[in-house]
Amino acid sequence: MLKLAWRNLTNEPTRMAISVTGIALALVLILVIAGIFAGSEEFAVAYIKNEPAPIWLMQSGVANMHMSSSYIAPELIIEAEQIEGIKDITGVLYTGGNLESGEDSILGYIIGVNPQAEIGGPWKLVEGRQNPQRGEIVIDAELAKRLGVELGDEVNLFNTAHKIIGLSRGNFGIGSSLAFINKQALSEWMAVPPDASSFALVRPDVGIDVDALAARMQSELPDLNVMQQAEFAASDIDLIRQMGVDIIRAMNLIAYIVGLLVIGLTIYTATLERSREYGMLKALGANNSRLAVVVLSQALISAALGTLLGAGLAYGVADLITRISPDMLILIDPEYVLNQIPILTLVTGIAALLPASRIANLDPMIAFKA
Repeated sequence: MLKLAWRNLTNEPTRMAISVTGIALALVLILVIAGIFAGSEEFAVAYIKNEPAPIWLMQSGVANMHMSSSYIAPELIIEAEQIEGIKDITGVLYTGGNLESGEDSILGYIIGVNPQAEIGGPWKLVEGRQNPQRGEIVIDAELAKRLGVELGDEVNLFNTAHKIIGLSRGNFGIGSSLAFINKQALSEWMAVPPDASSFALVRPDVGIDVDALAARMQSELPDLNVMQQAEFAASDIDLIRQMGVDIIRAMNLIAYIVGLLVIGLTIYTATLERSREYGMLKALGANNSRLAVVVLSQALISAALGTLLGAGLAYGVADLITRISPDMLILIDPEYVLNQIPILTLVTGIAALLPASRIANLDPMIAFKA
């Protein structure tokens, strides 16, 4: 039956190509919109995920980086450093601010870093240096393009000119732009002690059990919230999903439904358009169950080819969009693609068998009509 179904499909390559392309484009819509949603989340927690700190400290009651204010007094950092098993603790300050150049202004998250610290700053420097002194700043290379500035130029932040001494990568995305300045300078603008921090990044000694260390730190530091890196990132993603990203999720759902409807309609229409082929099979003695198998086989073959083409096109479109607009990260998880197969199979089967009664009642003579 598969050979017969394949022969029926390939007898009219144009019709087959239209069906497969329709399925592929619908799948591209589903995967790319889902990828935009996944990418926006990934960008939002990029700082947390990319800093080499398995444990993060923050003010008690705070569990997020976005939409929160955290203050860690200097004495609490000193107290934390006395706990056995810790290699070092790096405090950073965190606030929001407008990065301006001429008439252009982009809201960003500002990280105050110690120039001598090994971590806390940009994790992927592409040009310049990453240890900002007073009056200096490190921004993302794509953000620099948006502002029309280069290494050595100045941007305005907090009504103060800052010289760009480094360009990084991966710090500029939809709703999440990071810039790094001198921690002491930022502390003066925030009116906090220079040794105070918003968050503290903890690196354990080699061989230390991170789970046990985090639990011990939480027990000995009741005035702080101690979170492991993955837990902190997940908490931020949960918050983001409760905010404006709901709009993207709604778009994702709509695109998913539309995509499935397009696939279903494509299979349904393609099935009806082959009435003459099915009439010929009936004229040759095929019963209704055999016809159903042929119909379903042709639909599944078309869906399989469309899925393969659509997945390939989706990755290509995602790569093209990211190249054109690097601030838009599109993440298409192979596991997500594989998870669509049962759903697509179900939709294909239903769409192919919906006209089953019509096919069962076909007059075999239709095969001989002009």
